[in-house]
This record gives sequence, structure tokens and C-alpha cells, in this order.
Amino acid sequence: MKQIGAWLLMMCLLAACSDPDQGPPLGPFAAITKTETDKPFNIDGPTSKSPAPFTYTSSNAAVATIVGSLVTIKGPGVSTITAAQAGTGGWGPTSASTTLTVTAVPCDNGGVRVNGQCVAVPACVAPATLVNNQCVPPASNANLVTANFLAWSGVSFADNWTKASAYCSSITIDGRDKWRQPSVDELKALQASGALDGQNWTLGNTWSSAMGTTTDNASHLAVNLSDGTVVERADTANAYVSCVR
Repeated sequence: MKQIGAWLLMMCLLAACSDPDQGPPLGPFAAITKTETDKPFNIDGPTSKSPAPFTYTSSNAAVATIVGSLVTIKGPGVSTITAAQAGTGGWGPTSASTTLTVTAVPCDNGGVRVNGQCVAVPACVAPATLVNNQCVPPASNANLVTANFLAWSGVSFADNWTKASAYCSSITIDGRDKWRQPSVDELKALQASGALDGQNWTLGNTWSSAMGTTTDNASHLAVNLSDGTVVERADTANAYVSCVR
């Protein structure tokens, strides 16, 4: 019997017998160091006795994303890269983690890098503020509205026409830029659509992009979003601000 037991033990060792409740031991998973301008690369994962494929994940999508084993650098910082194996072939599941450190590469002339490209730091127009290199509108209860195939930023403040125009052209909302001031017809159609009901907008004279006809000073037309009437206002006067795209 002792000879049979010893033979079975030897056969098990030769066949790499495994505990179905325990994952295989994994080989080294080296730390990774990159710069933010490096091209996508494939992970050199740990070795394993299990035949199950590895699934890779990144803990910080702002630093790196992973599809299959291909890593794409998104920005500087640190992310934990996890290599996981499901249970298969008598082996239980297992995983290992390492650290990906991405170093920033400065841009010339004080620019910032966005999606790998150097761009100028945007000049925000109040009340927008710079967040993650984007001009972001102030927090407001006025909802973003979609009407007549256009997106509208919520009305929550008033300013003169020049600042209103510059504000619209500078902001980014939900990752979308290229906002502008609306036309008179667009504002009138928005008011008539009923889409502003319950959206917490401040309804009143709202700037359009249309110039007025006053000859002694610069002016533009505004539309009252409570009743759709059109008024002409000096550019130095205040009216509410909504941007459209």
C-alpha cells in the first residue's frame, strides 16, 4: 500500500495536480512605468499553470484604459492593473496586481495635454470656471434642455451681451464644446415648445446673436422666454444667458 501511495503522489506531482478551490501560483507581475505620450502597449502578464486566459483591468480610466491586453495611456497618474484568471481545468480563480505609473510630459508655452495633444489653457469667462482644463458652467438647478433638435444650457444668470457671447463660446458641458448664442427664431421656438416647463430656468429677456438696429450704440435682440416677445437692448445692458449647440 505504501508503494501505491507513493506512486499516486509521484503521478500527481508529474501531472501538476491542483486543488479546485485554490488558484495556481502566479509568476512575477512587474511594475510598469510610462510617460503620457507613449503609444499603446500590450501587458506582459504573470505566468500561470492554469490555461485560463487573463482578464486585465485598470483602476483609473483617467490614467489608462485596457481592451484585451492592450493598454492605452490617457494621462499622468497612477493606476492599479489587475490580471485575473477564472477557475478552469481543476484550478480555482486567481489574480495578481501591479502598479502603472504614468509621468507627465510638459507642453511648450504653458499649454496642457488633452488626449495626448498639447492645447492652450482655455480662458474662461465668469461665471464659468476651469476644471480639468475645461471651462465648466457654475452649479445650477436650471436643467440642460433638449428641444427642436438642439441642446440648451439652463438659464441661471444675466450679463452684458459681450460677456454672454464669450461665455457661450468658451464653455464645455458634459464633454461637449462649440456652444454658441441662439438666434431669435431659435429662442422663440424654444419658448413656444413648452420644453422649459419645470426645468427651473429663470424666464425673462434672454440674449440672442441677432444685432439690433439702434444707430447710436451697439445693441442686440433678446427674447423674453416667458411670452416670446422680442426686445432690443444695448450691449452694455444685462439679459439672461443661454447657450445652444
